[in-house]
Amino acid sequence: MSDSTLPNVSNNSRPNRAKAAWIAAGTAIVVIASAVAFQFLRPREGAAGENLPDQAGRATMSASANRQPLARVNGELLSYDVIAAECMQRYGGEVLESFINRTIIHQACVKQGIEIREDEVRAEVVKIAKKFDIDPQNWLRVIETERHLKPAQYYQDVIWPMLALKRLAGQDVQVTEEEMQQIFVRDYGERVKARMILCDKLHRAQDCWNLVKNDPQNFGKIAREKSIDPTSKSLDGQIQPIRRYAGGNENFEREAFKLKDGEISGIIDVSTPEAPRYAILLCEGHTVPIVKSITDPGIREEVLKQLTEEKTQVAVAKVFEKLKKEAQVDNFLANTSTRGVQQTSATSEGRERMPAAGYRSRVGTVNRTAEQTDGQ
Repeated sequence: MSDSTLPNVSNNSRPNRAKAAWIAAGTAIVVIASAVAFQFLRPREGAAGENLPDQAGRATMSASANRQPLARVNGELLSYDVIAAECMQRYGGEVLESFINRTIIHQACVKQGIEIREDEVRAEVVKIAKKFDIDPQNWLRVIETERHLKPAQYYQDVIWPMLALKRLAGQDVQVTEEEMQQIFVRDYGERVKARMILCDKLHRAQDCWNLVKNDPQNFGKIAREKSIDPTSKSLDGQIQPIRRYAGGNENFEREAFKLKDGEISGIIDVSTPEAPRYAILLCEGHTVPIVKSITDPGIREEVLKQLTEEKTQVAVAKVFEKLKKEAQVDNFLANTSTRGVQQTSATSEGRERMPAAGYRSRVGTVNRTAEQTDGQ
């Protein structure tokens, strides 16, 4: 989220929000609140997610030993070594980091006797596609078109680590009735339709507030001229309907729901530790919920499924953060060590475990909470 986007400005309808969330999940490695992006090299054919990090490393290194020229330009050969060195210089750090993360998760799976089979990986893709009533093959085409991930890459870079970390996190997720009610209100409850002016200085917000108070009919024009939010200012300040319990700024939500149709808010402090932010809202009415109660047919089950998934992702984040914290990693390429000892040269073991040059790492995106991203 950009520094000009408020925590709960993006509040699409339930189906659109769910679809966007799952597309993000499908194109990310996994939803990790700790904002750690990672990905994995290709597993062995016929055993998705089962190729061991050291096995993959040795296989790649043995392939590189062939040293065949990769191209000929007007009679001049371009050797494997030259191209490999260039790739290593450009992408070696990213690939090595992803290999390290893969190894950490793999070791944890081995320790706990966890194995993710190929049929589980493919079944998960079918499950995700089914959520949108899309044929799995069409879903894979969407992923390839939108995120430039081939099916094999999608299986190994997205689905396998997601399943592995979920298994490591455990399946016992506890939910409370209070949490269920909050998710119901968030996804199905009343919302505030509004326009917004966002400022980065209090005195600028005060100037804007004086302008809209004296000329409320031109709120949109003033938003277009004064707001620092690039998305909403282009729409004369119009934002997505504001929800309760959206995981954003509670003060923003609270003040929004106090407003009546046509009313302008005071200056709302939505600052983060990273940056000061001040918002002014013009209420354009409240939505009328179609679903009245969590007891309506099928609603409770849907809320429980959504809440369980969200809590599972939080557990996944904590597990991976814990694994990273406990791992002893000596990164010879970056000259860093989690043991506090600077590494100045690669040992033979370190060199053996480095992935060969030529494999470009695709850094996964991460869904971050509004508190983490607002103001960045």
